[in-house]
Amino acid sequence: MEILYSTTILAFLKKVKRLAREILREEMGIPVGHSRFSYQGYSYPLHFVVFDHPSQLGFFQTDLFEIGVNKAFLLEAPETIKDILRHELAHLIVFLKYGAGVPSHGKAFREVCQSYGWSSEVSRSIAPMESTLKNHRIVEKVRKLLSLAESSHPHEAEEATLKAQHLLDKYNITYTPEEEETVLMRVLEKKRGNTKLQAIASILKSFYVYPVLNRGKTGVYLEIIGERLATQIAEYVAHFLDHQFEALWREAQQEDSHLKGMASKNSFFRGLAEGFQRKHVPSSALMRIEKNLVILAQKIYPHLSSRSASFRHHEKGARKGREKGKNLSIREGISKRFPPFLLARKC
Repeated sequence: MEILYSTTILAFLKKVKRLAREILREEMGIPVGHSRFSYQGYSYPLHFVVFDHPSQLGFFQTDLFEIGVNKAFLLEAPETIKDILRHELAHLIVFLKYGAGVPSHGKAFREVCQSYGWSSEVSRSIAPMESTLKNHRIVEKVRKLLSLAESSHPHEAEEATLKAQHLLDKYNITYTPEEEETVLMRVLEKKRGNTKLQAIASILKSFYVYPVLNRGKTGVYLEIIGERLATQIAEYVAHFLDHQFEALWREAQQEDSHLKGMASKNSFFRGLAEGFQRKHVPSSALMRIEKNLVILAQKIYPHLSSRSASFRHHEKGARKGREKGKNLSIREGISKRFPPFLLARKC
């Protein structure tokens, strides 16, 4: 699943938030502010995202208090969008009342929907939405056909254009060419933030993505923002480093028996990131992309902030980490998954 951002999607999210606040306030009788709501004397955050998925219409993520709406709903009327929001808000209320162990569409869920006077279609949230996904799939097919319409072969281009127009006419769908989308991907999840996660995030900046540590109720997520292919590469790199850091630490301990304890290990991890970054001087292209991603990150995370924390430094561990970081190679694993021409600039 990919969480998506673009100028159009950011505008759509404003609409989604407005509709959700209307439902909470007018239909559910729940006090709601700009980004939080009150329920039974407690205040909770509430976040919204747009995602792309071939069959899933929406989701409620309990740890981040996050509601996701399928990108397909960009084409739909406000009342249709409200129905998917009602469905996910019902999941939210069930979670607040009963916790996480309740069947997702069981008796408790249906009772919550009924208590607010919502139709059975909301509790099912399937039948009226099938056309939404169907329209989305048709638009995707049209998009691919129109890309073929730019072919240098006249016959192929003409045939693709005619097929695309036939689909639009047949299903009475309006097609608007899409702008470039930025992808947000959650690549690692840990129970708490730690030095290792921060070091991995530092290295990922060399791969044309912007990393953010997003703290949930019960865990911390390493999230990355960037172009689709860049996030796919960085996701692989993150998982590779998550395992490789531990392997390199064990290797370092075998080489030096004095490397013991968390202070030494954390210093080693910081050294790994520092050593890797020293041999990868940021290019002007990387700095330009990072600048643009920082601007977008501030829109995605309105309360984004950086934290500085004190830590115990172990110079021997840090020095060993820098040594290993300079020799850290990620290219071989990536080359098995991605086209070689992408790797020249990324690792």
